[in-house]
Amino acid sequence: MDIKNLSVFYGDKEAVKNVSMPIEGNKVTAFIGPSGCGKSTLLRTINRMNDQIDSAHYKGEIMYDGVNLLDKKIDVVSLRKEIGMVFQEPNPFPKPIITNLTHALKFYRTKKSEIQGIVETALKQAALWDEVKNRLNSSAQSLSGGQQQRLCIARALALKPQVLLLDEPTSALDPISSAKVEDLIIELKQHYTIAIVTHNMEQAARISDYTTFMYNGELIEYGETSQLFTNPKEQRTEEYLTGKFS
Repeated sequence: MDIKNLSVFYGDKEAVKNVSMPIEGNKVTAFIGPSGCGKSTLLRTINRMNDQIDSAHYKGEIMYDGVNLLDKKIDVVSLRKEIGMVFQEPNPFPKPIITNLTHALKFYRTKKSEIQGIVETALKQAALWDEVKNRLNSSAQSLSGGQQQRLCIARALALKPQVLLLDEPTSALDPISSAKVEDLIIELKQHYTIAIVTHNMEQAARISDYTTFMYNGELIEYGETSQLFTNPKEQRTEEYLTGKFS
């Protein structure tokens, strides 16, 4: 995936300013930076979540398999099946665990004979199967916060996306649950391209292959995580990483 000269506006306010960068396949790309710097806006633009905001509009391109994802002719429903998203707060449906996964599958007219296998595979990929296999008809809201977030990841994986977007997926979780989600992300990159927004710089250093530092809507620095954290090229990156501003 290549982001080319992307600018995102809310009315007259430019929230993302002429950003260009790749998102490498089967790698984890982390977006870091202060609150309000545009990282979540950029992430939500990739699968057109910002289309739901009346004042949002954009310029530039997001090229994916030779297609510009910002083309108004794109089928957004199909796009969000291909590029799944998990949000900051776990948001399972107030329904049984299994319904959380089968609802979307039925919406996309998945064959009934395939649904059970897809559900089991997705829960296993999300490292949740062993914890819930005997309680699939229990309410999803009976799960712990960490389990709910892994269920939301499983729900996205059930649709067999190619790309997974994670917007601060562990910010509402305790350290043990966060560690489980981090381990899961590292495993999933074998099969998926992953982009994650995080305020936790230690998390970005642990799990990502590439890191993007954004400030005031601008991309300040992008590079391999090991290089960016140990030898940043830009002064503002170094100042942010060393806590001189936040």
